[in-house]
Formats: sequence, C-alpha cells, structure tokens
Amino acid sequence: MTTPDQPLTARHASPDNHYPWGNGCDGWRLVEDGALSLREERLPPGGAEAPHLHRVARQIFYVLAGELSIAVPGTLLRAGAGEALEIPPGLPHLVRNAGSQDLRILLVSAPDTIGDRYPVDAALP
Repeated sequence: MTTPDQPLTARHASPDNHYPWGNGCDGWRLVEDGALSLREERLPPGGAEAPHLHRVARQIFYVLAGELSIAVPGTLLRAGAGEALEIPPGLPHLVRNAGSQDLRILLVSAPDTIGDRYPVDAALP
C-alpha cells in the first residue's frame, strides 16, 4: 500500500509479483491493499479455475486480449478486448478461456479477495 510519504511508482508484471493459479494460469499483483486489489492475469486456451464465490468482494474483469467467459448460474457471460464484466458479491462464478489464444485481463477486486474465496458446487454452464 502506498502512503502519503512514499513516492508513487509505476507497477508492472514482473517475477517479483507473479503467482501461478488455476490450470496453467499466471497472475501478477499490481496493487494489494486490503480495500482494493488490481491484478493482471493470463489464461492459456482452456485455462480456468474452480467455481467459487466471494461473500464481500465485488470484482471487475477487464479484457486486454482474447475472449473472457464467466459462467454464472443460468448463463454464460462473454467479453472481448476493451470490454468489462462485473461480478457482485455472493454470485457463484467460473472464469475460463474457451478461446484459441491467450486471454489477458485486468482484475479489480474491492475489497481484496484474500480470505474471501469460497468453493461452490453450483452447476454452471
């Protein structure tokens, strides 16, 4: 977290802020503050995570490249480059790349999702 007495610096994806997730996916923590997180993530074709929900956090997925698919109860949401999808707290979801090229997204969560991720057994499309 940046405080008023610290200089502002640019943040970018690097080995220092990298984390693996899902099945072959990569992420980079750009901002990690209890109230907010900003991550850049890459999902290879077929990349996905397990169905889950966040009880408190609201998430916005902004697509940089590729096509994002988010399965929620009853429907499949899709977004392409330059588009965003919002997932409110409490909504079960499954993020995946059903396309043939890497999917790159910016993921904003408010507040941060650390400690706020719950697996679900929901049947998602």
